[in-house]
Amino acid sequence: MADDLTIGEEAVPEEESVDGFIEYTSIMDYVTAAAAAWQMSAEIDTAILNKSDERRVKRMKRQALRIMSTCLNDLYEELFDDNNDSSDSADD
Repeated sequence: MADDLTIGEEAVPEEESVDGFIEYTSIMDYVTAAAAAWQMSAEIDTAILNKSDERRVKRMKRQALRIMSTCLNDLYEELFDDNNDSSDSADD
C-alpha cells in the first residue's frame, strides 16, 4: 500500500541563460549631459513661459549644476587624493 502513494513531481524547466552586459555611465557622460542641459535651459526665454514652466527651467538648471558639481568633486578627489603618496607632494 505504501507503494501506491506517490508524490507527484512537477518538471521544473531549466532557467534560460541570457547573455548580456551592464553598461555603466561614465562620469564624463554625466558632466556632458548636465552641461548640455545647462546650456539648453540658459537659452530659454523665461519671460514668455508660464510660472510652472519657469520653475521647471530653474529646476533643470539646479539639477544640472548639482550633477556637474558632484561629478567634478568625484574627479577632483580621484585625481588629487591626499591619501596617496605622490611625487608632486610638498613634503619632498
